[in-house]
Amino acid sequence: MKRLSDRDTIEHMVLLSLAVRLGPFLMIGLCGVEFYFFGPGFVWLIIPNIALTALILWGVNWFLDAAAGAAGSVYMPSAKGSPTAREYSEQEALVIRGRYVEAADSYRAIIEDEPTDIDARLRLGALLEGKSDDPDGAEACYRGVRALTLTPQQEWAASNALIDLYHREGRRVELKDELARLSRRYEKTDAGTHARRRLQELVAEDLTTTPRLDGLP
Repeated sequence: MKRLSDRDTIEHMVLLSLAVRLGPFLMIGLCGVEFYFFGPGFVWLIIPNIALTALILWGVNWFLDAAAGAAGSVYMPSAKGSPTAREYSEQEALVIRGRYVEAADSYRAIIEDEPTDIDARLRLGALLEGKSDDPDGAEACYRGVRALTLTPQQEWAASNALIDLYHREGRRVELKDELARLSRRYEKTDAGTHARRRLQELVAEDLTTTPRLDGLP
């Protein structure tokens, strides 16, 4: 699959789709309101209506683009001095439109071209887990980044993504392993303390639910 590379092209496609789907309804609505208030003489307002409709559609497109940026972020905000994350507007636009397979393929194309693009791997993992019902593929993405050079934010994102995945999948062994790893890695932080506390709770639960082998109640 050919990788999308022109952000403007995608944005124009989304805007065109909005214009085709919503434009006629907006025009009819505006004309109806003006006919009600101004009578048959409203005809001269058609040109301003077209301009106003275009402005409304542009605003809707801008809002969707902003929402995609917020919803598509799967990593913590970069700390001061950290590299600025690249944009993935083409892939986010595909996700918004429900084209999850194409979005995943586009992320894979990025990774093929730039194997060290860690954020693309994390985003692909989040997409596979959340939209494609592929927890195994998501796990492979999250674990695969550990072979690369990570920023603290990326390492934290990968660990938390795995913890969330194992929790949702009910995979207690892997969840405990990941919590133990995180508690060691962030031993002197609140995050490490929280991970250690959660690990202790899981171990205690396992002890209380494990069947006795000595025949005693």
